[in-house]
Amino acid sequence: MRSRFVAACLATALSCGLLGLAGDARADARADACAGAQSRWRLVWCDDFDDYLDPAAWAVYDSPGHAGRGRRSPDQLYLGDGTLFLHGRADGVTAGLAVRHSQTHGRWEARIRLYPGAGSYHPVALLWPTGGGGGVRPATGSEIDFLEVIDDPRRRRAAFFFHHPGGTEQAHAELDMTTWHTYAVENTPEGVVGYVDGREWFRSRAHATTPMSPCLQLDWFPGRGEAGEAWMEVDWLRVYAPG
Repeated sequence: MRSRFVAACLATALSCGLLGLAGDARADARADACAGAQSRWRLVWCDDFDDYLDPAAWAVYDSPGHAGRGRRSPDQLYLGDGTLFLHGRADGVTAGLAVRHSQTHGRWEARIRLYPGAGSYHPVALLWPTGGGGGVRPATGSEIDFLEVIDDPRRRRAAFFFHHPGGTEQAHAELDMTTWHTYAVENTPEGVVGYVDGREWFRSRAHATTPMSPCLQLDWFPGRGEAGEAWMEVDWLRVYAPG
């Protein structure tokens, strides 16, 4: 893990001054997220990335990349200005990590900002069976990608995928992901619902039936989309249990 100072300098260079505008907006979003979920959900886990990645809370990937392509390295994670950065290099050395806390039913939220970058990199926020999203197919057959960006260097087309034993369901939305957005998913016995900034954009009657962990990944797909680097920035991640 690099120093917070180095990460902050890198972030400033990337964002061309955008970080200076983010502090108040992030604080407001944190307050809104908590207030909006209190009536139905109970906060059980969170990370605001203000200090360090606790190894008791996070499983940081140090392994071959998605489908064995490239590599996921802890060196590609940075903390700075109260956010977590995932960086993917042009040679496929990238980052990923999973929360060690898992549960079957609940609500998961992440506040994320992306940067224009290589289309060959897919930023993903997902729920994966306990242990992290290191493989391609989960043993249980269930995977919920509540944000994925595919072959989109401008970061304008968001996708939601729910893979389950009955098949794959999906939704898409047009939005500027280079600004902050809150992506959320709920998994209950009634089904799976996805949200962007509190607005529903996905709904399924199917649901995951095994404990899931939230994961953050910047996955490399060489030969698909433009080559080059990519960045993913995460302000916070929260996990709620039914209240």
